Amino acid sequence: MYLDDITITYIQSCVADSSKVRFKAKFSRDIGEIFPYINGALKDVIYNKNIPSLTLRKEFRIITLYRDKLAVAKAVNETDAYEIIDYIKDIINETHEKKDQIEPLDEMRSKPTAIEIYSYLPKLNCRRCGEVTCIAFASKLLSGQQNAKKCLPLYEGNYKEKLEVIEDFVQMMGYSS
Repeated sequence: MYLDDITITYIQSCVADSSKVRFKAKFSRDIGEIFPYINGALKDVIYNKNIPSLTLRKEFRIITLYRDKLAVAKAVNETDAYEIIDYIKDIINETHEKKDQIEPLDEMRSKPTAIEIYSYLPKLNCRRCGEVTCIAFASKLLSGQQNAKKCLPLYEGNYKEKLEVIEDFVQMMGYSS
């Protein structure tokens, strides 16, 4: 096993949402060498080679991995914190186990802009999603306040290729489509 343990070193109420907790944990070893492989394997991570760090989302939780530690915001409670630790440990160990089959990606993926997302929408301003305009929908989709499935014309018309791009964007940002 590549990574044996992840130990919580700090836990307290989350600043952004007092009903949640934030925590820090340390790894039993330096995992920096595996970052390009995780970045290559998962589309929804943000890799910063300069720090180095990897940030990903698990639903509403924000998880940042550093070479020797982990920081998590918006965990539900202490039990959730331990479940996140198991989840991260599995990602790290499975990636290491399969690294010969993974093309490492050493560059940072850029998050799409609202305008870029808008360019793949039907641009009908039909309001069926609950937003006044498609650009408003794109902005909310970018921030995770909207769901791609709410744009019904994407699923009804000849927008299959555009839908696939939107779904890739959503996955890359760590949201569910």
